[in-house]
Amino acid sequence: MNELIQQKIRQYLVHSFLYYKLDESLISDSNFDRICKDVTKLITDNLDNDSLPFRNLVNSNLTETSSGFSISNYPPEIVSVALHLLYQNSYVNSMSFENFLARFGYSSSEIRNA
Repeated sequence: MNELIQQKIRQYLVHSFLYYKLDESLISDSNFDRICKDVTKLITDNLDNDSLPFRNLVNSNLTETSSGFSISNYPPEIVSVALHLLYQNSYVNSMSFENFLARFGYSSSEIRNA
C-alpha cells in the first residue's frame, strides 16, 4: 500500500508541475482531478504514516479548492522526472534534449544533479 501512495503522490506532483509551471499536459483534466482525489484520500487514510514522500508539500497545496497551483518550488526529483516524461512523450522527434531543456529554462547540468 505504501508503494501505491508514493506512486500516486509522485504522479500528482509531476503532472501538477507540467500543467502549472510549463503549461503542458500529458493527461486529461478529468484524469488529473481523479489523481488529486486519490492522493487526498490516500493521505487522509494514512495520516499516521510519516514516511510518505513530499507529505508536507502535498498537504499544504492539495485541498478541495486547490490542486497544486500554489506550489512554487517543486523538488528537483519531480522536475527531472516531469521534464524527461514530457520530452519522451512530445518532443523527442522534434528537437534535442538540450534544446528542449533550454526552451523551458533548464540545463542538462540542473537535471543531472536532481
